[in-house]
Amino acid sequence: MVRLDELHPEEAASMRNAAPRFGDFDHDATPWITPPPLAESTICLVTSAALHRRDDVPFRFGDSGFRLIPDDVDPNDLVQSQVSVNFDRTHYQRDMNVVLPIDRLRELHGAGEIGGVSPVHFSVQGASPDAKTFEASAADMANRMRELGVDAAMLAPV
Repeated sequence: MVRLDELHPEEAASMRNAAPRFGDFDHDATPWITPPPLAESTICLVTSAALHRRDDVPFRFGDSGFRLIPDDVDPNDLVQSQVSVNFDRTHYQRDMNVVLPIDRLRELHGAGEIGGVSPVHFSVQGASPDAKTFEASAADMANRMRELGVDAAMLAPV
C-alpha cells in the first residue's frame, strides 16, 4: 500500500481533505478480535469491482449494496457493472483473479496456508465518494460471514 507521503503532493492533499468524510473509528465501542491462525481460518473475498452473476441485478450509480459470488462460480457467468468511466475493464477480461482472486485463495488452501475458503464471496461497487453509505451493507455482510463460519475477509480493492 502506498503511503500518503509517497503520493504526488496534490493527490496526498486531496486524500487528507477527504479523510473527515469517513468519520472516526471508535476503538472503545468497536472491539478488535483475534482470529484463529491463517492455517486454521476460513477466508472470504470482498471485491470492489462491481462483479455479479449475469442474472443478478446490475450495480447502478450510488448502489451501496452487495452481490453474492459463489466460490464455484463459472467465470463466464460473471459480469462487471462498474459505473466509473475511469475504470479499466481490460485486466478483468484477461483474468478474473485480478479483481476476485478465487484461484489464488484456493491455491493457498491447497498449500495449507489457510484453513478454508468460504463457499460465498462478496462484491460491492467501489465508486462511492462517501464510505458511510456502505455501513448497513457492511453490517449485513459481516453477519452473513459469521453465519458462513468465515474467520477473515480479504479485500480486493479495485
